[in-house]
Order: sequence, then structure tokens, then C-alpha cells
Amino acid sequence: MDALSHALIAAIILLASGLPDFIPFAVLGAVIIDADILFAWISDSNPCLYFLTHGGIAHSIPGATVMSLLAYAVTGVLLITGVIPSLVFIQAGIGGIFAVLAGAYLHVFIDYLACPGTPLFWPVSERKLTAGILPGPSVVLFLTSVFSLTLLALGAASLFGITGLFCTALVLFLGVRVALFLYVTLRYHNQGRLIPAIHRLCWLVIGETPRAFLVRHLVLFKGMTGTETFEKFNRTGEDEVRRYSQLPEVRRLKFHSYIVTAEKDGSTLVFSDPLREKGYVYYPPAFRRVAIPLKDTA
Repeated sequence: MDALSHALIAAIILLASGLPDFIPFAVLGAVIIDADILFAWISDSNPCLYFLTHGGIAHSIPGATVMSLLAYAVTGVLLITGVIPSLVFIQAGIGGIFAVLAGAYLHVFIDYLACPGTPLFWPVSERKLTAGILPGPSVVLFLTSVFSLTLLALGAASLFGITGLFCTALVLFLGVRVALFLYVTLRYHNQGRLIPAIHRLCWLVIGETPRAFLVRHLVLFKGMTGTETFEKFNRTGEDEVRRYSQLPEVRRLKFHSYIVTAEKDGSTLVFSDPLREKGYVYYPPAFRRVAIPLKDTA
């Protein structure tokens, strides 16, 4: 979900809870998590730091805690020095800390509902966890957020008016996605892992055998397409692949991928994500394959 929608959801919850003074802190916690998109120049340049990418450790529970508390501390310094007027942020004390943490955890929970998920328990595990309900960012919610805030800024609608507008769009969106999730899960749960697509009522269905990944497309009201088979090991074997699986370049590839295959090409072992290479999954566009020179890493 986009940062603007995260902010509106946090603000609406605080407003409904009768705690309007704490809205700035909750919004701060809700949006600061997505500041990890600014870390891309670090994670992209050094594969050892792949966990600093967008959707990485900042979207874990420990990472969200650190990010939001740092943001709170910086805000406190800016208040003390007068950079931020006290009219914007009240001197909230411990209540402000709870509000900024609540906003951050709310962000992580919402992103947990969407694919590809978040590494909730990093550094214990870097595995991304997801409920698989939402396909990712929603254009509808983003446009509704922009429209609502534009009306508020122009004075064309009251705060309660835009709150009602956004809540209506949010409830309708979540209602439709939950209904689709339940229908598809109940009917096709035994077919493989179900990955919802963003652009239409379509899901990727990923199954596997010990030697291959089996990928099909499920289109609502039309059914399944034929099966594409992606060999896990081509001219190589599981033992050889395992020896190179902990290299930072390979771990970064796996972190961004639903499936990874390995193929030996002469003296090079090529790891790749066939789903992103074929355009079945668009994000992230970089690091879809990595070639490891065997002679250099043996």
C-alpha cells in the first residue's frame, strides 16, 4: 500500500479513537517505514546489504520499532530547536511514543496482508511472510487518498467528509479482495501457492516437485492455463547449488523472488527468477539473475 494511504488509515483510526492530538505521531510512524525506499542506493550497490532494500528490515517488527523511535527522537530534537512549531506536534511524551509505534506496526500489519509480504521476524528469519490477501499497492486507494486530501486542502470537503469517502473506498476495496481471496483459496488451495496479480483478476499458481516448479495462471471465471515447468537444476545438482546459495548475490535474488532456478553454463552457475524474467511478476525489476563464476568461488 502507498504511504499516503498508510497515513490516512492511521489518522482515521486515531480520530475514531478520540485521540486527535496524537495523529501527527501515528502518521509519522505509518510513513517513516517507507523511507527505506531511499536506502536503495546502498542495497543496490552492495549485495551484502540487500536487507536494506524497500520492503526489507524496515518492514520487520524490530526494524519498524527502530525506525519509528528514531523518527520520534529526531522530531523531538526539531521541536526543541524550534525547527518544527509546537502547534504541529504537541509535547506528547510517552503517549507520542505509543502513537508512533502504533502507526509503524499498523503499516507492517497492512503490508503483511499483501504480497510479497514482509520479513516480520528479521533478523531471526529473513523469510517474507504474507497473508496473501492483497496483490500489492492499490491504484484505487492511492487515487482516493489524493482526491480526498485535495478536497480537504481546497476546503471543498470537511475532515469528516474525506474520512467517510476514504473509509468507503477502503471498505469496498478490502471487502472485494477478501471475498476473492476466500473464494480462490477455498477452491484452489490444493493446486499450489496462490499469488494475486495487481492488474486483473488473475493469480499465479505455483506448485513444485523435487526437481521443478510448476507455474499456471488462474483467471477468474475462466479457469487455469496450461502448466509451465521450470527445472530447479539444469546441468547441475542440489549439492552443488547448495554450496553457493549463501553468497550475498544469491541471497539477494532469493529475497526478491518467489522461485529461483539454477543452471550451469560452462564454468558459471546462473541463478535466476523465471517469473520476473518472463514478466509474470514485475517488482522489483532489478536483480532477476546472477551469474557465479565457479572457478572464483570454489
